Amino acid sequence: MIAKTYHLILLMAAAAMFYSCHSAKNVFGSAYDERPENKQPVLERPAWPNYDLHNDRSFAAFSHIQTAPENRLGRYLEYNEGNGWTSRMSLYRCKDATYLCLDYTIPKQQDWFFWRFTTGSAIIDADTGDRYLLQRMEHFPMDQCFWIYGQSTETIRFVQVYPPLPLSVKRIQIYEASAESRRWMDGTGMLTKPVAVDDLRPQAQAKLKKNADRSQKQGRIIR
Repeated sequence: MIAKTYHLILLMAAAAMFYSCHSAKNVFGSAYDERPENKQPVLERPAWPNYDLHNDRSFAAFSHIQTAPENRLGRYLEYNEGNGWTSRMSLYRCKDATYLCLDYTIPKQQDWFFWRFTTGSAIIDADTGDRYLLQRMEHFPMDQCFWIYGQSTETIRFVQVYPPLPLSVKRIQIYEASAESRRWMDGTGMLTKPVAVDDLRPQAQAKLKKNADRSQKQGRIIR
Protein backbone atom coordinates (compact mmCIF):
# COMPACT_ATOMS: atom_id res chain seq x y z
CA MET A 1 0.00 0.00 0.00
CA ILE A 2 1.18 3.47 -0.66
CA ALA A 3 -0.19 6.87 0.33
CA LYS A 4 -0.07 9.62 -2.27
CA THR A 5 -0.06 13.27 -1.30
CA TYR A 6 -1.21 15.83 -3.81
CA HIS A 7 2.18 17.07 -5.15
CA LEU A 8 1.10 19.83 -7.53
CA ILE A 9 4.52 21.44 -7.31
CA LEU A 10 5.68 18.38 -9.26
CA LEU A 11 2.87 18.47 -11.80
CA MET A 12 4.04 21.22 -14.17
CA ALA A 13 2.88 19.21 -17.10
CA ALA A 14 0.24 18.97 -19.79
CA ALA A 15 -1.13 15.74 -21.20
CA ALA A 16 -1.95 15.74 -24.90
CA MET A 17 -5.65 15.15 -25.46
CA PHE A 18 -7.76 15.72 -28.53
CA TYR A 19 -11.21 17.30 -28.19
CA SER A 20 -13.17 19.57 -30.56
CA CYS A 21 -13.20 23.25 -29.62
CA HIS A 22 -15.49 26.20 -30.27
CA SER A 23 -16.10 29.96 -29.82
CA ALA A 24 -13.71 32.85 -30.61
CA LYS A 25 -10.43 32.31 -32.43
CA ASN A 26 -6.99 32.65 -30.91
CA VAL A 27 -3.51 31.42 -31.76
CA PHE A 28 -4.66 27.82 -31.27
CA GLY A 29 -7.92 28.33 -33.20
CA SER A 30 -10.37 28.61 -30.27
CA ALA A 31 -10.59 30.53 -27.02
CA TYR A 32 -12.44 27.71 -25.23
CA ASP A 33 -12.22 23.94 -24.89
CA GLU A 34 -14.82 21.23 -24.48
CA ARG A 35 -14.82 19.82 -20.96
CA PRO A 36 -12.78 16.62 -20.40
CA GLU A 37 -14.38 13.23 -20.18
CA ASN A 38 -14.72 11.94 -16.61
CA LYS A 39 -16.80 8.87 -15.86
CA GLN A 40 -18.37 8.10 -12.49
CA PRO A 41 -16.16 5.74 -10.44
CA VAL A 42 -17.52 2.85 -8.39
CA LEU A 43 -17.88 3.55 -4.66
CA GLU A 44 -16.87 0.23 -3.16
CA ARG A 45 -17.07 1.36 0.45
CA PRO A 46 -18.27 4.66 1.97
CA ALA A 47 -16.29 6.52 4.60
CA TRP A 48 -17.12 5.74 8.19
CA PRO A 49 -19.42 8.24 9.95
CA ASN A 50 -16.59 8.75 12.45
CA TYR A 51 -13.93 9.24 9.77
CA ASP A 52 -10.46 9.59 11.28
CA LEU A 53 -7.44 10.86 9.32
CA HIS A 54 -5.17 8.56 11.29
CA ASN A 55 -7.29 5.43 10.79
CA ASP A 56 -7.08 4.39 7.15
CA ARG A 57 -9.84 1.82 7.65
CA SER A 58 -12.28 4.72 7.99
CA PHE A 59 -11.56 6.02 4.46
CA ALA A 60 -13.95 5.58 1.54
CA ALA A 61 -12.77 3.26 -1.24
CA PHE A 62 -13.25 3.66 -5.01
CA SER A 63 -12.48 1.59 -8.10
CA HIS A 64 -12.87 1.96 -11.91
CA ILE A 65 -11.50 5.50 -11.97
CA GLN A 66 -11.40 7.50 -15.21
CA THR A 67 -8.18 6.83 -17.10
CA ALA A 68 -6.27 9.38 -19.18
CA PRO A 69 -6.20 8.97 -22.98
CA GLU A 70 -3.15 7.27 -24.42
CA ASN A 71 -2.36 9.92 -27.06
CA ARG A 72 -0.55 12.27 -24.67
CA LEU A 73 2.11 13.53 -27.09
CA GLY A 74 3.61 16.99 -27.27
CA ARG A 75 4.36 19.69 -24.73
CA TYR A 76 4.39 18.29 -21.26
CA LEU A 77 6.95 17.49 -18.62
CA GLU A 78 6.69 14.06 -17.11
CA TYR A 79 7.79 13.88 -13.50
CA ASN A 80 8.98 10.60 -12.05
CA GLU A 81 8.05 10.68 -8.36
CA GLY A 82 9.98 7.51 -7.54
CA ASN A 83 8.78 3.95 -7.01
CA GLY A 84 7.41 3.98 -10.55
CA TRP A 85 5.01 6.92 -10.09
CA THR A 86 4.71 9.58 -12.82
CA SER A 87 2.32 12.53 -13.01
CA ARG A 88 1.02 15.06 -15.54
CA MET A 89 -1.35 18.04 -15.60
CA SER A 90 -3.61 19.62 -18.23
CA LEU A 91 -6.14 22.47 -18.19
CA TYR A 92 -9.46 22.88 -20.03
CA ARG A 93 -10.61 26.48 -20.34
CA CYS A 94 -14.40 26.38 -20.73
CA LYS A 95 -16.98 29.16 -20.64
CA ASP A 96 -18.71 27.89 -17.51
CA ALA A 97 -15.74 26.48 -15.56
CA THR A 98 -12.04 25.65 -15.61
CA TYR A 99 -11.14 21.96 -15.40
CA LEU A 100 -7.72 20.93 -14.12
CA CYS A 101 -6.86 17.31 -14.90
CA LEU A 102 -4.30 15.50 -12.75
CA ASP A 103 -3.03 12.27 -14.28
CA TYR A 104 -1.04 9.70 -12.29
CA THR A 105 0.55 6.57 -13.73
CA ILE A 106 0.42 3.85 -11.09
CA PRO A 107 3.36 1.45 -10.80
CA LYS A 108 2.81 -2.27 -11.24
CA GLN A 109 3.53 -3.13 -7.63
CA GLN A 110 0.94 -0.71 -6.20
CA ASP A 111 -2.71 -1.72 -6.05
CA TRP A 112 -4.01 0.17 -2.99
CA PHE A 113 -3.17 3.81 -2.27
CA PHE A 114 -4.94 6.83 -0.80
CA TRP A 115 -5.35 10.48 -1.79
CA ARG A 116 -6.65 13.78 -0.43
CA PHE A 117 -7.62 17.10 -2.06
CA THR A 118 -7.87 20.20 0.06
CA THR A 119 -10.29 23.13 0.37
CA GLY A 120 -8.53 26.46 -0.20
CA SER A 121 -6.46 25.24 -3.16
CA ALA A 122 -6.53 27.65 -6.08
CA ILE A 123 -5.46 28.67 -9.56
CA ILE A 124 -3.61 31.98 -9.19
CA ASP A 125 -3.27 34.60 -11.91
CA ALA A 126 0.52 34.97 -11.99
CA ASP A 127 0.26 38.58 -13.21
CA THR A 128 -2.46 40.00 -10.93
CA GLY A 129 -2.48 37.65 -7.93
CA ASP A 130 -6.21 36.95 -8.31
CA ARG A 131 -7.18 33.55 -6.88
CA TYR A 132 -9.72 31.21 -8.45
CA LEU A 133 -10.62 28.79 -5.65
CA LEU A 134 -11.11 25.07 -6.09
CA GLN A 135 -14.89 24.54 -6.04
CA ARG A 136 -15.07 20.77 -6.01
CA MET A 137 -13.56 17.48 -7.04
CA GLU A 138 -15.65 15.61 -9.56
CA HIS A 139 -16.85 12.30 -7.99
CA PHE A 140 -14.53 12.42 -4.96
CA PRO A 141 -14.68 13.99 -1.47
CA MET A 142 -12.62 16.96 -0.41
CA ASP A 143 -10.68 17.23 2.85
CA GLN A 144 -10.92 13.48 3.46
CA CYS A 145 -8.53 10.74 2.43
CA PHE A 146 -9.96 8.02 0.20
CA TRP A 147 -8.66 4.75 -1.20
CA ILE A 148 -8.32 3.78 -4.86
CA TYR A 149 -7.48 0.24 -5.83
CA GLY A 150 -7.37 -2.23 -8.70
CA GLN A 151 -5.72 0.00 -11.33
CA SER A 152 -2.00 -0.72 -11.15
CA THR A 153 -0.06 0.14 -14.37
CA GLU A 154 -2.92 2.44 -15.51
CA THR A 155 -2.88 6.25 -15.74
CA ILE A 156 -5.82 7.45 -13.66
CA ARG A 157 -7.31 10.93 -13.90
CA PHE A 158 -8.70 13.28 -11.25
CA VAL A 159 -10.67 16.32 -12.44
CA GLN A 160 -10.84 19.51 -10.36
CA VAL A 161 -13.40 22.24 -11.03
CA TYR A 162 -12.53 25.95 -10.68
CA PRO A 163 -14.35 29.17 -11.67
CA PRO A 164 -13.99 30.12 -15.35
CA LEU A 165 -10.76 31.95 -16.14
CA PRO A 166 -11.17 35.29 -17.96
CA LEU A 167 -9.45 35.35 -21.35
CA SER A 168 -7.17 38.04 -19.90
CA VAL A 169 -5.51 35.40 -17.67
CA LYS A 170 -2.40 34.30 -19.56
CA ARG A 171 -0.12 32.82 -16.88
CA ILE A 172 -1.08 30.86 -13.80
CA GLN A 173 0.29 29.15 -10.71
CA ILE A 174 -1.34 26.20 -8.99
CA TYR A 175 -1.62 26.46 -5.22
CA GLU A 176 -2.25 23.47 -2.97
CA ALA A 177 -3.55 24.50 0.44
CA SER A 178 -2.02 23.08 3.61
CA ALA A 179 -3.75 20.34 5.56
CA GLU A 180 -3.02 18.11 8.54
CA SER A 181 -0.23 15.61 7.98
CA ARG A 182 -0.27 11.91 8.82
CA ARG A 183 1.93 8.90 8.22
CA TRP A 184 2.91 8.69 4.52
CA MET A 185 1.22 12.03 3.79
CA ASP A 186 2.84 15.47 4.09
CA GLY A 187 0.17 18.16 4.45
CA THR A 188 2.48 21.08 3.65
CA GLY A 189 1.02 23.53 1.11
CA MET A 190 2.72 23.96 -2.27
CA LEU A 191 2.88 26.55 -5.06
CA THR A 192 4.04 25.90 -8.63
CA LYS A 193 6.09 28.25 -10.77
CA PRO A 194 4.18 30.34 -13.36
CA VAL A 195 3.14 28.53 -16.54
CA ALA A 196 1.30 29.77 -19.64
CA VAL A 197 -2.38 28.75 -19.71
CA ASP A 198 -2.23 27.89 -23.40
CA ASP A 199 0.72 25.55 -22.81
CA LEU A 200 -1.54 23.40 -20.61
CA ARG A 201 -4.55 23.34 -22.92
CA PRO A 202 -5.26 20.33 -25.17
CA GLN A 203 -5.01 22.44 -28.35
CA ALA A 204 -1.34 23.14 -27.61
CA GLN A 205 -0.73 19.40 -27.64
CA ALA A 206 -2.58 18.90 -30.92
CA LYS A 207 -0.62 21.71 -32.57
CA LEU A 208 2.72 20.32 -31.45
CA LYS A 209 1.82 16.82 -32.60
CA LYS A 210 0.86 18.19 -36.03
CA ASN A 211 4.16 20.07 -36.30
CA ALA A 212 6.06 16.98 -35.20
CA ASP A 213 4.32 14.90 -37.87
CA ARG A 214 5.28 17.46 -40.52
CA SER A 215 8.92 17.54 -39.48
CA GLN A 216 9.36 13.77 -39.31
CA LYS A 217 11.78 12.58 -41.98
CA GLN A 218 10.66 9.92 -44.44
CA GLY A 219 13.52 7.56 -45.15
CA ARG A 220 13.88 4.69 -47.60
CA ILE A 221 11.79 1.56 -47.40
CA ILE A 222 14.06 -1.47 -47.39
CA ARG A 223 12.60 -4.94 -47.82
